[in-house]
Amino acid sequence: MGAIMLYAAGIREAIASNDLEKMIAVATQAKQTVKEQQDLSAALLELLDAIEALKK
Repeated sequence: MGAIMLYAAGIREAIASNDLEKMIAVATQAKQTVKEQQDLSAALLELLDAIEALKK
């Protein structure tokens, strides 16, 4: 299975598939993505704050 863009819908699709191999592959990729992008949520909040500041 190739790399896929991870979104909640993709993860839920893997769950719904009942395909254990696919579920494990998606979980592995999700773990790696979270590890690499652990500050993504904080960065997004900073970005949204910056956008709001520029709108004023």
